[in-house]
Amino acid sequence: MSIMEVIYDHLHENAFVDTAEKFSTDWCWRSKSWFAVQKNKNGDLSVSVAINCLNTVKMKIALAQLRKKKFGSIAESDIRVLGQIKSLLEDHLLEQHRIAAVADAELPNGKML
Repeated sequence: MSIMEVIYDHLHENAFVDTAEKFSTDWCWRSKSWFAVQKNKNGDLSVSVAINCLNTVKMKIALAQLRKKKFGSIAESDIRVLGQIKSLLEDHLLEQHRIAAVADAELPNGKML
């Protein structure tokens, strides 16, 4: 099973994403059919897609941490699952592409999340 499928399965099982199309567009910043095409041709995450997904995961972790401050432990399971996905993506980037670290993406107004 590809890392792309493992990540999708984790997100789907934990109700972060409903469909492969949403995973493609909302998490990987690709077209709706991207996941299906990759799966059909036995593809996996490229460097740019892995980084896009990692940036989305980091943003979701930050939002979950804010929810945790406001609502307490209700967000802890989200933080744990997203942390596991973050580790999977970082390991993939290191092992498959020799990328040891990814700088946080800047928001359009120049502030970091």
